[in-house]
Amino acid sequence: MSEVLFMRHPETLGNTAHLFSGRRNVELSDRGALQCARAVRALVDWRPDRILTSPLVRCRSIAFGAALCLGIEPEVEGRLVEIDFGALEGLTAAEGRERGLAFPWPVGPDGRSRPAPGAESFEHLMGRAADFLEDARGFGGRVACVTHGGMTRALLGAAYGMEVDRFWDMAIGNVSSQIFVGDGSSRLMVSAMGLTPEEVAARGRARTALEKEENQ
Repeated sequence: MSEVLFMRHPETLGNTAHLFSGRRNVELSDRGALQCARAVRALVDWRPDRILTSPLVRCRSIAFGAALCLGIEPEVEGRLVEIDFGALEGLTAAEGRERGLAFPWPVGPDGRSRPAPGAESFEHLMGRAADFLEDARGFGGRVACVTHGGMTRALLGAAYGMEVDRFWDMAIGNVSSQIFVGDGSSRLMVSAMGLTPEEVAARGRARTALEKEENQ
């Protein structure tokens, strides 16, 4: 069996300023620093066998902290990185509109997204998510992945077969988690969505107690 948890990073200064941060490294806000501590404790209690993380610092802050406590090596996974906003990077939505750039990407009559110059299309993002989920079904055991809001939407969109003009509508809170499960013979299925760090920790502690009881 595989149990794969996807957790969004903590709140950043880019989030509070409503900027398109994308592939930029941005600092955590004061609230984000507290969220990071909660997220690290949650993953430690959830006791993953592996921890994978986006290359960006806002994700690594959780992954490396939890891995250190658990005595395992975190793994940087490029496919978990956020969508590239291209010409929108570092701008607010209002600033983007002033430059004629809309987000979410408009979808043309052919059903395909029209990204900003230099940006990643929704099709490419969804393909990246689907490719990762295909590999993840063979992971085995418990695996925690620390990623981004856009990538989490793409993972859920790929799992549910959503159209590119719909998947971005989902709300994904900072340090919220989604859990996928599978037996390796078919695609992973969503088993839980929108878990707080405390709910993730409670699931981990309950499983630990059950394992101890079974071993006695």
